[in-house]
Amino acid sequence: MTSETDQLREIESRNFLGQLAGYAKLSGPGWLQAAVTLGGGSLAGALYLGVIAGYSLMWLQPLAMLCGVIMLGALAHVTLSSSNTPFDSVNRHISPVLAWGWLLATVLADIVFCTAQASLGVATLRQNLGLAGVNPYIITAALSLIAFSSATLYALGSSAMAKLELILKILVAMVMISFAASAGVLLFNGRIDLTALFQGFIPNPSALFRPAGSLDEMIAATGEAATFWNQYVIDQQRDRVIAAFGTAVGINMVFLLPYTIIKRGWTKAHRRLSRFDLVLALFFPFSIATALLVISSASAFHANDNGVLDEEGNPLPSLEAGYYKILDARLESEGIVSESTTEQRLLANQLPLTERQLAAALTNRDAKQLAATLSPLMGSRAANLVFGVGILSMALSTMMVHMLMNGFAISQAVGKLGAPLPFIVGAAMPAILAIFAPLAWTGGSKTALLIPAAVIATVFLPIAYLAILLLINSRSVLLEKDRPSLLVNLLMVLSAGVACFASTWLLINRGPFGWVGLAGLVVLAIIGIAGFVRKQSGFSGTLSK
Repeated sequence: MTSETDQLREIESRNFLGQLAGYAKLSGPGWLQAAVTLGGGSLAGALYLGVIAGYSLMWLQPLAMLCGVIMLGALAHVTLSSSNTPFDSVNRHISPVLAWGWLLATVLADIVFCTAQASLGVATLRQNLGLAGVNPYIITAALSLIAFSSATLYALGSSAMAKLELILKILVAMVMISFAASAGVLLFNGRIDLTALFQGFIPNPSALFRPAGSLDEMIAATGEAATFWNQYVIDQQRDRVIAAFGTAVGINMVFLLPYTIIKRGWTKAHRRLSRFDLVLALFFPFSIATALLVISSASAFHANDNGVLDEEGNPLPSLEAGYYKILDARLESEGIVSESTTEQRLLANQLPLTERQLAAALTNRDAKQLAATLSPLMGSRAANLVFGVGILSMALSTMMVHMLMNGFAISQAVGKLGAPLPFIVGAAMPAILAIFAPLAWTGGSKTALLIPAAVIATVFLPIAYLAILLLINSRSVLLEKDRPSLLVNLLMVLSAGVACFASTWLLINRGPFGWVGLAGLVVLAIIGIAGFVRKQSGFSGTLSK
């Protein structure tokens, strides 16, 4: 039987297209990464980015993923070139504080995100797939059981691992097909501005700090209140941008990759395959799926109140909480606050029509409203089915991988990497907490609640990126021939710099707690760099080949 190493040598002898075909058959860990990033966080990030910024930030998510792929590629290189896991290497050769900070942040992100995905699954099954009458705890228990069973099978052997990867590939394909159908319908109906769309792919950092030009007329129409609305849009857009960035590559994804590579039995011979795997299975599916979502959202909801207000100008029940929350902020800016919800809403309804229309345009829509874009083509019932299956696939596949990640993290923490018992205990932690998602994630639009979860992932990401940057340049971890060139280091520094900018931008706008968080990140960075310098200056050994 031909070994995989022999297969790789044969593939490398082919032409470019032959190599693509050969590597595609051997890809695997990248699909797990795609399954976790194409979850509810990406859905919410892309959906709300389209609502508030239109097409102007189409470049943002592909850029965020490109930065992530560069860092993940470096991490795969370290894993395949050394004999230890990255956690062990950081712990021994850089700083235990940095290693354990990375692991604990991963566990926290797993629990928060998994619970959020369960809530999204409940919302989708009840709103899109006709299970409105089913108790939400029954739904979360069923979803958790399915995801936990799949994650457990993964820990048992290569046969189950291959089947799980196949399931995840199918789920990712279903997600992309449902979103492509939505964008296709909007294109067919002439509702997509192709010029604005293509301009949106050109990176324009200044667009991060001002409202989209397509909102200028609506903001100006509010007269003396324009100053408030302009700042409100900027503040909301910042959180959407951070969420969209944070859901591209989260700190827990960075923790997962080395373990799936080790589980696959990949070695130094697989280094080129690992880079191809990340581009084919992670970068392209994520970039295409999120682009389709932003296109659909921007075309259907940006700068209009479609799907929020009825013919009499009243908000639809499912979106009224988000709608009145925006108007409450407007009233508070004038010092008007009532303890009675009914009275507060009466006051909100007395605001000028232009302000209420702008509030409606800025209200977050959910999966049900987006599914309505397919209704003209296939009817309301079929549209909900197609879109609902896509969103449910996102939620379920992401829950599976969050449990996998936590299983690896806990088994690593107790020093028994991949051992069944600690792995299952680790996978069970987010599974059990996800059952209680209806307690933690409530509100008019549950999809919107994924935004704060994405913010958490963004804040912790620089910890992981700093660890990778130090690790790949460590003389005590890698041979000189395995350490990166100046160009690769420059790309990594730029990627880590973008992540640091996103975290800093978020934290400095969160008041005193944000500044405390920023100080904590700076302390971690100093500890990590100091540990790296100390270990490197004291290392005089020679690594074996």
